[in-house]
Amino acid sequence: MPVDQLPHYPESHIIGELRYVLEEGKRVSALALYEASLPTNSNPPDEPEIRAEIIGDARGIKCTQSDCYRAKRWVLGRQSFMQLQQRYKAML
Repeated sequence: MPVDQLPHYPESHIIGELRYVLEEGKRVSALALYEASLPTNSNPPDEPEIRAEIIGDARGIKCTQSDCYRAKRWVLGRQSFMQLQQRYKAML
């Protein structure tokens, strides 16, 4: 979600950010999952602590705010999917 949309969701939290990483020489999208989720009314630090960089689908990503019971789902981007597909073909 774009940063300018965050004020519309005051009860939500920021669990991470989209980053592009190199995977086997190709640029793919990844979810950089923050060590601690942030309220939407705060700006993330310039270099937040990252718990994991997730490439591929992930379910049940829990917010670390104690009063939040939402679970998120991260869906694999098209380019990441193509990269993983190529990797699996090479393994066969």
